Amino acid sequence: MKLKNKIMIVLGLCFSLCIASYFIITMMFENLENELMEKCRIEALTGSRVMTELMSFMITKNIITEADIFDTNYIEIEGTNPKKYHTKYDRLFDKYIQKIEDGFLLDPDVQYAVLIDKNGYVPTHNSKYSMPETKNYAIDLKNSRSKRNFSNYISIKKILEYRGNETTKVLYHQDTGEIIWNIGAPVILKDTYWGAFVIGVSLTRINEIKNQTLIMIVTIMFVILSLTLLALFAIIPKKLLASEHDEQIY
Repeated sequence: MKLKNKIMIVLGLCFSLCIASYFIITMMFENLENELMEKCRIEALTGSRVMTELMSFMITKNIITEADIFDTNYIEIEGTNPKKYHTKYDRLFDKYIQKIEDGFLLDPDVQYAVLIDKNGYVPTHNSKYSMPETKNYAIDLKNSRSKRNFSNYISIKKILEYRGNETTKVLYHQDTGEIIWNIGAPVILKDTYWGAFVIGVSLTRINEIKNQTLIMIVTIMFVILSLTLLALFAIIPKKLLASEHDEQIY
């Protein structure tokens, strides 16, 4: 076989291997991301159903009345910044619901798991985001987020507009500067839409997977190119030496 043909075959194999490796690794990443999102989708649905059952139980056991649990008379808590509000039920939710919400944070991919009423009000946030105010706005914005109303965020509105039987996923630009995927499932109480249970999916692991994927692609490409060069060096010198020998005889 001519040298030119051999070189073309080697380069063709190199190109094919690079393309195949890229698509295989990309598909692996997409599968991992889909698995992560599916897991969090199930957690959102689970949270929604648990919250519905718990609120129904509280009404049945006369812990709270049905009218009070649907209370939308938000009473401003003086001296809070950002503004916070009390309702007739938020203190009870602190007692009965917060621990359940916190349980979802055992999943390292979950940034927060929270119940939001139909108007964007969060009566009880996770413990880590329900710290007492320090009067330092930057600190409180991150650590003291309970009892706030988030209806002015478009992504929260989109979550609350969903009335289906499954979940909806919306990219959320949080006021802390973080970008998070919100996966929300409607909460229906007594055949009435109460709000939604929202899982905030951290992009940290997704970005880590992306970085690992990029490193893997670069590494494999380097190996393929190195093997290609070795293959070319194994072919070319023999032909060159043969040509030089022929010139000396001539």
